[in-house]
Amino acid sequence: MAEPGIIPLERAPAEGEVALLKRFQALGLPVAPTWVVDLEEEFFRLNNLKERLEGLFRGVFGVRIDEERLLLAAEEAVRAVKESYLLPERAEAFLEALKGRGPFLLRYAGKGALERAAAPKEALFALKRLYSEKFRVEAVLQRHPLLIPPFAPVLVQEAEAATEDPFLSLDLSRALGQEAVVYAWQGQVVRIESPYGG
Repeated sequence: MAEPGIIPLERAPAEGEVALLKRFQALGLPVAPTWVVDLEEEFFRLNNLKERLEGLFRGVFGVRIDEERLLLAAEEAVRAVKESYLLPERAEAFLEALKGRGPFLLRYAGKGALERAAAPKEALFALKRLYSEKFRVEAVLQRHPLLIPPFAPVLVQEAEAATEDPFLSLDLSRALGQEAVVYAWQGQVVRIESPYGG
């Protein structure tokens, strides 16, 4: 059976921050319940978003930036992403995996910016909001000339907030033999910052 696009941390490919979270978990240390969502490429492809977004931004960047067109294009791009759909079976798998749980934090692996959601259905909308944030004016200008950034996995974590935990940071830094900063909620690891992958 094909992966549903949302998989528990334990079964997710170990790359970047996901690898650090898995390593922390393997050491027997507490990690907030985490799922890895790798649906962005499929979402963009099936909704023809690459072509649609390229069309919206056509003519914005020339000898100089047409600021008025940029503002309009970014607004339309954010709307286009938010109004697009996941495959029904992907949405069902997402809701089923998170059923009876919450609240949630959603963010790209290795990134601090996040979306919050109280329940699974809200988390599904938060996922699309996270995808759409890449097309706000500031984000587009920051990565210009690249319009569509590389697709990346999103972490969905059962937590309400995350604050730096000096004790867990020390534990992990010792275990890794390198500096790491751990952000936690109720004693469970939510995010790991490391110069080597988080």
